[in-house]
Amino acid sequence: MNALSSKVFNRFNATYITLEKAPSNGCSIVLVNEIGRYSSSTEVHVKTPWSCEAVILAHPNERVLVSFKDLYIPNCDHKIEMRDLLTGRSKAVCGKHAFVSWTSDSNQVAITFDRSDSRTSVLFEYEFLLRSRNESCSPLVVGLPADGLRLTSPLFPRPYPSNLDCQIILHTDFNQVISLNFSEFTLEPATETNKIDSCVNDYLQIRDIATERISRLCGSYHNFSWTSHSNEVVLTLRTNHLLDYIGYSLIAKSLFRLSNPDCVTITQTADNGYVLTSLNYPDEYPMDASCTVFFQEYPNRYIIFDFEDFDVEDSEDCTNDYLELTSSTSGPLCARLCGKKEPFSVTSDSNEVSITFKTNSKIQKSGFKAYCSIVNRPPRTLENTECSTMLREKSGRIQLPTNPDWPPIRGSDCLIVIHAEPDERIRLNFIDFVVSDLDSDRDFVELYDISLSGKTNKATYSGHLHPFSWTSFRNELVIYVRDENEISSVSFIADYEILPRSEDGCELLFTNPTGIISWPFDGESKAEHCTVIIRTDPDKRVLITFKTVRMDMADCSQHSMTIKDTTTKRQSQYCSTLWEFSWLSDSDEVEMEFTRQLTNFAQVQAMYGVIPRTRIAAFNQFLTAPEGIISSLEHNRDEIIGKNCTIFIQVEPENSVVVTLTDFLIGDEQAENTATITCTGQQFLEIKDLTTGRTNVYCGEFDLFTWTSDFNLVAITFHITTYPTYNVFRAVYRSLQQIEGCDNRLTAPTGIIESPQPYNPNTNCRNIVHSEPGNLVTLTFTNFEVQPCETDHVKLIDLGTLRTEVFCGSFDLFSWTSDTNEVSVYFVSGPKYMRNTGFKTEYRHVQRPLVNECYLRKHDTTELVTLPDFTIKDVQNAECIIYVYNTPDNRIQFTVEEFDEVFNCSDSGIELTDVATERTNTYCTISHSFSWTADTNEIKIRVFAKKDKLPRMIAKWKSVARIGEPVISLEDSGHIKLTSTFPTYQYLIHVEPNYRLIINYMHEHDAIQHCNIDSIKITDSTTLRFFQDCTFFDGIMSWVSDSNEVIIDAKQIAGHDTVLYYTRVLKAAPSECNKVITSDTNLETNSGLETANYPGMYPNELVCDMIMQTTSDNRIQVVFKKFWLEIPNHMGCHNDYLNVSDTSVGFHYDHSERICGRLEPISWTSEGNSLLLRLQTDKTIARTGYIATYTILKRPQPAPHCNKTYLGPNGVISSPNFAVGLPQYSNDLLCYYFIKGNVLERILVHFVIFDVELQTPCQPDYVQIEDVATRKTNIICGEHPNYIWESESNEVNITFITDGSRTFRGFNATYTMEHKQGISYCDETLTDTTGTFHSPDFPAKYPNDLNCVYTIIADPGHFIEVIFEFFELETSPHCTNDYVSLSNVGEGTSQRYCDKHNLLKWNSTTNSATVTLHSDHVITDNGFKATYKIHQVFQPETCSPIHLTTSSGMFQSPNYPSNYENNLECTYRITVNPSRVIRIEFIEFEIEEPQSGFCADYLQIPYATQNLKLCGNLEKNVYITDSNDVLLTLITDGSNTLKGFKAMYTSVTMSDTPVTVAPTPLPFCSVETSRLTGSYDIIHSLNFPAYYPNNVKCRTIIETKKNTRIIITIRFMDIENYKLCDWDYLQIFDDVSGRSTEKLCGSLDAPFVWESDGNLVTMIFKSDDILARTGYYGTYQSVEIVAPTPFKKPGITKPKNRPPAPYGGNQNNYDFLG
Repeated sequence: MNALSSKVFNRFNATYITLEKAPSNGCSIVLVNEIGRYSSSTEVHVKTPWSCEAVILAHPNERVLVSFKDLYIPNCDHKIEMRDLLTGRSKAVCGKHAFVSWTSDSNQVAITFDRSDSRTSVLFEYEFLLRSRNESCSPLVVGLPADGLRLTSPLFPRPYPSNLDCQIILHTDFNQVISLNFSEFTLEPATETNKIDSCVNDYLQIRDIATERISRLCGSYHNFSWTSHSNEVVLTLRTNHLLDYIGYSLIAKSLFRLSNPDCVTITQTADNGYVLTSLNYPDEYPMDASCTVFFQEYPNRYIIFDFEDFDVEDSEDCTNDYLELTSSTSGPLCARLCGKKEPFSVTSDSNEVSITFKTNSKIQKSGFKAYCSIVNRPPRTLENTECSTMLREKSGRIQLPTNPDWPPIRGSDCLIVIHAEPDERIRLNFIDFVVSDLDSDRDFVELYDISLSGKTNKATYSGHLHPFSWTSFRNELVIYVRDENEISSVSFIADYEILPRSEDGCELLFTNPTGIISWPFDGESKAEHCTVIIRTDPDKRVLITFKTVRMDMADCSQHSMTIKDTTTKRQSQYCSTLWEFSWLSDSDEVEMEFTRQLTNFAQVQAMYGVIPRTRIAAFNQFLTAPEGIISSLEHNRDEIIGKNCTIFIQVEPENSVVVTLTDFLIGDEQAENTATITCTGQQFLEIKDLTTGRTNVYCGEFDLFTWTSDFNLVAITFHITTYPTYNVFRAVYRSLQQIEGCDNRLTAPTGIIESPQPYNPNTNCRNIVHSEPGNLVTLTFTNFEVQPCETDHVKLIDLGTLRTEVFCGSFDLFSWTSDTNEVSVYFVSGPKYMRNTGFKTEYRHVQRPLVNECYLRKHDTTELVTLPDFTIKDVQNAECIIYVYNTPDNRIQFTVEEFDEVFNCSDSGIELTDVATERTNTYCTISHSFSWTADTNEIKIRVFAKKDKLPRMIAKWKSVARIGEPVISLEDSGHIKLTSTFPTYQYLIHVEPNYRLIINYMHEHDAIQHCNIDSIKITDSTTLRFFQDCTFFDGIMSWVSDSNEVIIDAKQIAGHDTVLYYTRVLKAAPSECNKVITSDTNLETNSGLETANYPGMYPNELVCDMIMQTTSDNRIQVVFKKFWLEIPNHMGCHNDYLNVSDTSVGFHYDHSERICGRLEPISWTSEGNSLLLRLQTDKTIARTGYIATYTILKRPQPAPHCNKTYLGPNGVISSPNFAVGLPQYSNDLLCYYFIKGNVLERILVHFVIFDVELQTPCQPDYVQIEDVATRKTNIICGEHPNYIWESESNEVNITFITDGSRTFRGFNATYTMEHKQGISYCDETLTDTTGTFHSPDFPAKYPNDLNCVYTIIADPGHFIEVIFEFFELETSPHCTNDYVSLSNVGEGTSQRYCDKHNLLKWNSTTNSATVTLHSDHVITDNGFKATYKIHQVFQPETCSPIHLTTSSGMFQSPNYPSNYENNLECTYRITVNPSRVIRIEFIEFEIEEPQSGFCADYLQIPYATQNLKLCGNLEKNVYITDSNDVLLTLITDGSNTLKGFKAMYTSVTMSDTPVTVAPTPLPFCSVETSRLTGSYDIIHSLNFPAYYPNNVKCRTIIETKKNTRIIITIRFMDIENYKLCDWDYLQIFDDVSGRSTEKLCGSLDAPFVWESDGNLVTMIFKSDDILARTGYYGTYQSVEIVAPTPFKKPGITKPKNRPPAPYGGNQNNYDFLG
């Protein structure tokens, strides 16, 4: 019945049918939920059979999917039926089934079955499947044709439409599965790569309904299969509205279900692979077995089966037992497999493979073992669709791109598998190969054998390659093409062919760049046929060097070795040979086939290597004549430009090839000499020994060089890029017969050559040393004993020039340098047996200048050379090399007389090298002639200039015989002991050219001289000045050279060793003021030591050296009569100075002194026999310099406790008896004591004990004391305890002489050095009654480092008034930097001023005053201008002493309330009742303020234990005396006056004494430290290290023992800093002298040290109310005041006889009478 509604928009059309009434029982049910489950076992059991029915009702737009998890209908007479209630389609089945399904056409399904059999079991799950909205593409297919059903996406092969929702349901029988074989699949790619479940746009979903296996696919895939596990599959295609692709095409087939395999074992490995073995492996597999294993993987994968072992019954066509592998996509992967096979592989072409193993009942074997690996296929792209394939033909061509008209493939991967049968292999021959090598990690072609176990045969290629071959060792080969570049970059053509594998299984593959081949192979001794493949990179070829080719029967038909180039097919056959030889391939791969009979011996040993292949060989020659000529002009020039041309030279196997090249000019010249030739351009020549692989590449310009091969095959390749207008090269070659057993080629930069050991007769041995062109070869013979000369010798041959020299005999170290780059060292021994050691030589490559540059070889004994007298090709980068050579028993002494001064040492200079010892020195800034003596017979001189022109040099050389034991010292300083082990020594000491040497030596002293066998001779190598000594003073002896090098020839007798010390000293620049003074005359006084222009000003910028030398038993004494050089600055004598060095003691201690300023007179006496004086001036201030005399004095021989020199600041001098504790001195003594101080010191000698025989005059025993500079001399005898003698200068001689009669106690004395002030250039002494003075350079700024003293002297009874009209000095806290100090001569106090002052006045208190200007080394100012005036001291105003005796009263200063007068001294004495004390109250007190803590005018009043000096303003102050009698004194000076004071006194009882009275003494800063009385303690501010309090003014008293003074050291200070320390400050007062420090505030850069005059000090600390700081921290210590011993002027008389003055000088004839 149909019904049509009346409404327009709400329509429906329906049909209806009638159904039988459903059974009404416990197993029937109506199911309407979207998903559900039905099980017959859960229904109520019924006694009577009935029919069960399950009706499933879905929505109209849905289907019903029924999935049977378990189905068992034992009775086929009562089958279960599934029926679509609308379409009537039904299916009835019986039996046992699992995981099968049935899908309806409509939304209603009835499932009917019978429960009459209790075994019946029905268990199913159902769900509703929404119908597709695209009915046209959503069929339900029931049953598949036998040849399959083709299904495609809509519109295929055109792009599918957008917004599709297609649903295809495939149904087959319950005992079958469905296999979907996709030949095309391209959908919109996934959103995330390599994730199948990331398909969200366009996708195809395949669902196995019963097993719920679901795959959602998108993107593009190569052909693949998808096989279900049940009988029904749903395919759902959904697309969006964006991109459209061509879709898919597939064949759907029905396959019978497979049972579980029972004849194959599968084991999963740790890497997710599998191991597949036959059942019972490795034992025999079962008979009559048949099973199939199905491998199923993702669509983007394929499967590799690698059979490690295979042994299955063999039969024709494998009809008995066999293994068969089948691809679900393409069918059988190979022919049936049976028999025994070498390892092989089978690779699937898709993702599903079935393996069938079948056996019969006849023969069983061990079966098989295979590794199974799942491998990802390269992602399919539009570009690689055509390039991924499986090739199974016997031969063919592979071409990418597959269409010749297409561009190279790009941006994709290709996988090509070539398959052969297991007993075959594959060879690829690439005819053309181009892969972009811009990024070889992204673009490449990879070739490899398929193998899952062991080392695989694999190679990767990219670039534009020569034709090359690749041979597999397995039956399957993979070509994997990787191209990630968006630019088309991969293109190749290759032919392949299938070849049989070795019958004996004897195969080897070599792919390393080098290797060894030894046949028969290990473990293959029974093989008659063996194959070796050697493969290298396509741009290389294979070079095989055969060491041994031996076969018992030279019948090539039975014993042979065939070598074949697999690309060009060129081959050679060899049987047997005695010599080594080489074979070179044309391409990258060589095949060697070995054939032999097992009964005969055969042996082949070879090494192989690889050499590059040239891309284009325009001209190749192969020369085989024993000698010939080669020239680049033999080539067509058009053919050789930009190409590689190679010439092969092959001579007989027993020969080498010597190639001599001349007129060589290829490419650019070498920019500079290098150890090796570096050819960075594209023009070069390469020479290679193809047997050993030794290769050299040359470019540049060379006149002559040689190259000798190791064996018989040489390749010469040259490449040029420009059209040559010159001969690229010319060469001749010749054969060189090899020497059997000893013929070596040495190419290392250094090495050793020795004669054969042991030294046997009739021996020949040759060593050829090869270096780079432009280099030379130096041979250094460290041992040479080859004799007799009639038969035994060493022949040295330069292979380029053929210069030959023959050596025999015995020599010490010597060298020999070639003319060119190759040397032959040929040793020959005669028939006699000799006990020789032979020879040993070290060789090395050395460089020589480039072509046409300065190069000389000199063999003359003496010659003069001047540079540059040569043509230098590159004057901006030039060098000149000279080799000077002599016989092995000599050495070379090279002297440079002139050399242009070079300012940049990195650019130019001279380099000198001893060729044998390689001692090398490089010099540049040379201002003196100098010498350089070689150690051996050959010297190399190199003069170079990299940027400037070649320096001019004049030099000469001579031979020096090598005698004695050689010793060489090259350090700046050092020492050595020459023992008497050797009777003679030749000691060479060398330092840099601008230095001279100071030699100190000590030698065993002997009273008897042996000058012919025990002597030292020191020779200056440059000036030839020499010094010879055989007297040997018992002490240090010295010698100063003129130049940088000396040779010391020493002769020694047994037991007499020599110790030598030396050091270098920089020489002054060449000048007329440099002198060498030598004198041997004792007691000779010489004059003439003075500065240039004296007494005028000496020149500026002057450096003068003076050497003073005498014999070893003398010393030198210099006395400076006048000495005035520029004064020192803060760094000391840094501007102009004279440096005096005693060279005899330099290795013990520094006995030198730098002298400057104004000093006179002074002296300087050496301890040894030489002095070195250097005068140096700067370019600023000059003075008059100096004038001096010198005297040669005898050196006193060392004696016990006698003849001593004292250099320390203090010490003890005593007669010899005191030193050993004897009561009296000995008779006949002559002792010298020399005390030496610095030039700014004088010497005080204090004889604590002096007891010497008394006689008038002091003749028998006496002590003579002499001031060396002033010649002040005193002679003393008698007894003088505590006698003091003071020198006027810095050196004192003391001589102690006794006769043979009486002896006394002698003397014991101490000496001390005292500093004496030098004379400043700006010092002035002013004696006029009035005058002016000013700072230096006023009104300009005064200099740094001044210490000017202006001394003003008035007559007695006068004082000095100083008025500073202008005053500007650097400002500094406490005036510590620059300042003016004003002081009274004779008083220890001074006042210091700095900063700016408008008008500064100062009056002295004595008749002599000093004004000192001091400046530091930093800031200066305009200084000062001052006037002074002498005033007569007025006598104090008469103020009669006042004595007050009443109990109270008043007293006042004179003229009060007017100002008091100057120069007063008034006393006020108050006396009251003895039982009372006195109270004094000052009503008004106004006296001149103190300056720097010093009261110029003051009232002195006794208070406590001290006398207080009161000044300033002290109104209303009260003092209480401690007695009934007090004396007050008013003192005023000659300057300012004020109102004075008015006071009232009262007598009070002691009990009335108040605790605190006014003026209130300042409170103590701390109770604990109120009064410090120890000899040492710590002092600090309140609360230290915390902040001190505000509003504090307190005191600390330090009182130490009498006769001591106090040293206060403030180590840390942090006090508020403001102007003149008005706010917070620390001030220290000396309560004895009244002297005080300035107010101290701020911080300290260094500890502040202050020393009191007495033993009582008060420290005042004050803080205001604003800012507090950390304060101060320090220490104090007491030191004893030593009272000076009064000096008594002795009487004087004239002596009679006088001993010689050991320290020289005139003697004042004064004696002390005692």
